[in-house]
Amino acid sequence: MAIITSGSMADFSINRSPSTYDAVGANEVTNFGALSEVARDVDVPADVFQFHKSAEPRGLGLARLRLSEGFQNFLARLLRKTSDVYFLAWCWDMSGAPASVYPGAAADPASVLIPMRGGDVREFMGAGALLFPPRPVTAGLAVRIQIWESAQGTRDFGKTLSAVVDVIQNSNLNSVLHLIAATTGVATATVALAEQAALELGRVVGDALKASSDDCVDFYEGYFPSATPWTNRELEYRGIASEIALKPF
Repeated sequence: MAIITSGSMADFSINRSPSTYDAVGANEVTNFGALSEVARDVDVPADVFQFHKSAEPRGLGLARLRLSEGFQNFLARLLRKTSDVYFLAWCWDMSGAPASVYPGAAADPASVLIPMRGGDVREFMGAGALLFPPRPVTAGLAVRIQIWESAQGTRDFGKTLSAVVDVIQNSNLNSVLHLIAATTGVATATVALAEQAALELGRVVGDALKASSDDCVDFYEGYFPSATPWTNRELEYRGIASEIALKPF
């Protein structure tokens, strides 16, 4: 489970189809959560609502990563040793496109592992480390960021990274997103499938990395509805042993 969570999938945005508006008669049904409430009492046809799509392309980067002073154990701090830290992210919307993964399977492991001590800050220039390439967002943008301390050498880490990226790319989540994009309108049952597949993927990725003896530092989870205005300001979040700053653009 994520340590830091911002929003939920219930916040994702939908539009009412004007021709079928009276079939539901709910003026405030603008997101998944409201639709779920209505669907408890009324049989809502899938074509009554559509996923809202942002008018402009939206991208997201990681601008900054900071580790807390107490991140390392006492001996590591005493000897001023660095730890190899890396972050893994996957982001998706309801467009049907597969989840974007950072870093990719072809990434150089040496560039992914970041030597850091407690209290260190790593800045990423420009738009930051690219987590989600800019495109119009359908319904909303879901973001998962896991920060890990590697217990492996560069070569072994490269194998683990490639395997984890493959798990994400061939995940049930991507299959469900493809299914949703091929259907007409918004059905609460298929939305629930996506939510469950996303939770399942987070567990599978975590289990795979723990099996490699890597230690989880923090896990961030965020949801950004497409109907909410996109901002250019950095978004800062504080976990148990780290802080991150996201850069929307």
